[in-house]
Amino acid sequence: MTQAYAPMTQQMLQAFQGQHLETAERLARMILKINAKDLAALQVCGLSLAMQGRVAESVGPLYKAAQQDQKNPELLSNLAKAQHGAELYGDAIQTYKKLDKLIPNNPQILTDMATALAKSKFYDEAAALFNQAIEIQPDYFLAWSNRGNLLSDLRLSEEAIKSYQKALELNPHYAEGWTNYGNALFGLAQYEEAKAAHQEALRLDPNFGEAWSNYGNTLLELKLGGESFDAYEKAFSIKPEIPYLMGQYFAAKTNLCIWDKNPAEDLMLRMVAAGERRTIPFILLQTAASLELQRLCAKNFSEDRFPKLDKSSIRRIQKMPGDKIRIGYFSSDFREHPVGILMENLLKMHDREQFEVYGFFLNSPNGDGVEKRLLESFNLAMNLNGIGDLEAFDRISAQHLDIAIDLNGHTSGARTALFARKIAPIQVNYLGYAGTSGTNFYDALIADELAIPREHQVHYSEPIAYLPNSFFPVDTSIPLEDFGDLPSRVSQGLPETGFIFACFNNAYKITPPIFDVWMKLLQEVPGSVLWLSKPSEKAILNLQKEAENRGIASTRLIFATRTPGRPEHLSRLRLADLFLDTPHYNAHATAADALWAGLPVLTQIGNTFAGRVAASQISTLGLNELIAESELEYINKALEFARNPGALKAIRQKLEAHRSHSPLFNTKQYVKDLESLYIGLVNQASLL
Repeated sequence: MTQAYAPMTQQMLQAFQGQHLETAERLARMILKINAKDLAALQVCGLSLAMQGRVAESVGPLYKAAQQDQKNPELLSNLAKAQHGAELYGDAIQTYKKLDKLIPNNPQILTDMATALAKSKFYDEAAALFNQAIEIQPDYFLAWSNRGNLLSDLRLSEEAIKSYQKALELNPHYAEGWTNYGNALFGLAQYEEAKAAHQEALRLDPNFGEAWSNYGNTLLELKLGGESFDAYEKAFSIKPEIPYLMGQYFAAKTNLCIWDKNPAEDLMLRMVAAGERRTIPFILLQTAASLELQRLCAKNFSEDRFPKLDKSSIRRIQKMPGDKIRIGYFSSDFREHPVGILMENLLKMHDREQFEVYGFFLNSPNGDGVEKRLLESFNLAMNLNGIGDLEAFDRISAQHLDIAIDLNGHTSGARTALFARKIAPIQVNYLGYAGTSGTNFYDALIADELAIPREHQVHYSEPIAYLPNSFFPVDTSIPLEDFGDLPSRVSQGLPETGFIFACFNNAYKITPPIFDVWMKLLQEVPGSVLWLSKPSEKAILNLQKEAENRGIASTRLIFATRTPGRPEHLSRLRLADLFLDTPHYNAHATAADALWAGLPVLTQIGNTFAGRVAASQISTLGLNELIAESELEYINKALEFARNPGALKAIRQKLEAHRSHSPLFNTKQYVKDLESLYIGLVNQASLL
């Protein structure tokens, strides 16, 4: 039989050596139809597939070849690389172990095996192998670089930087080392240094997709939205399959109000539904993604990024009568940020006779007023920025928390990996992220029955802990009498006459369908304007262009400038007639501010947590006439308020009347309800 296809084998080998990979693969498959065990054809088929980028397909033929020749190091090495590239890390580890027996103490094999172990989150074993490889060959740059990746995964950024620096000292032309070094600097909030590292990676390899993506992340943190968009666009054009890149590119475009179809939202959602790692969970909140899809995305993201919870390590709550409950609040937003502002107001009213309240700051200190006041609001404040997960876990554990509150969820700066290690017997997802974590290591998600109806619970990985009124705390620290005089319209760039629609939501929440609705309202209400929070200059130009494309003069879009402080902002909100909410991702703190200032907020209630928060607030305020069930009802209500001064006056008077006694604005009662919820969680845990 060998003689029968020997010429074909020769052609196959010549094609492979000449890099004619498709031809080599085709000939290999023809030979395998004749003899399914032909060793040369199996190897050529597998390698041809791998070299064409079809790594997952290459594993099968290479595995069959390795089964026939289990002591062939080259064959086992090719198989292990294919398994690793296909993210079959467990299989790759087993293959590397076979290689290690054949060729013991080989730095390359040890490094590759350690890398696969790190990908599988066997961090201790991986670290030992990296150290062994370095001990055998101290000048092996790849061992130093991949060891840096492991240390970065563990948030040991300072140690990771030293490891990358050693790798780059040994091989300054290693582009991957430079971009990973940049990521470690990013982890320490050294964004300018990170930017320079990514630029060096791109100087060495201008077509390095991952480096462009990492560069985009860094530019985003430096508030260079336009440049970050360009970087993501470049990365996407080179290698669109980079994990989570599609979502970052999509978000960069929506931040700039670029509404073309690439990448299309529906395509991204289909890929997420298929289990692909196309976006981080947060970005789905601004899309039409269902609750089911949001949970799937969060689950896959968490499984990819965080170690599985070892339930045997969970500490039990043992409280004696009179013992205070120890609560730890964790946030990267304890600063001039909606979460920081809301928490400052809330913390003032915590009952310190029943609770000890700890603050864990996850962001680098910036010294703003909110941060300074928050530092003084806690019984103990601790900054964990730049501290690795293992050391941070030890520091937190020493405080013997009963409840750990994650105020980030899947938002920037989160330290979800700490919660994955179970830093307290009770762990709660609260306030910062209007969605499910998709994990099994939170014991509760705090909401209310309008934000998360009981029939929606099936779409959340956490048990839902319900507050009796809106779960969303309102900043009531600035009373109406401190707003000052009402500013003039002219001082805010507004026309002296005409109806003022307003929306102070972030630009990424504005989607083409809701913008269509708003432009229709401007068309139907002569002399009206739309007052928006001021985004980037590029976003302003795009919104103006989109308005003109819909037949509306761009001058009817007014962009608010930043005010010196919150009192000035709250005061000017009173100039608007009606706040128009965005449907997928509502106004949250922004809606609360508007309502506190006496500005009616019209919302279209959605089917997701993020799309029901404004309705939660409005319902608690007793103003259900401001909640629309459909787009048509939203339009009709907006037109009724704009055309009928009596209807608008009546709703404003009702808002003012309810302001003094509504649970929405009763922060003292809100904190009591929250504390009752905490006590219930502790009592429930104590019974287990």
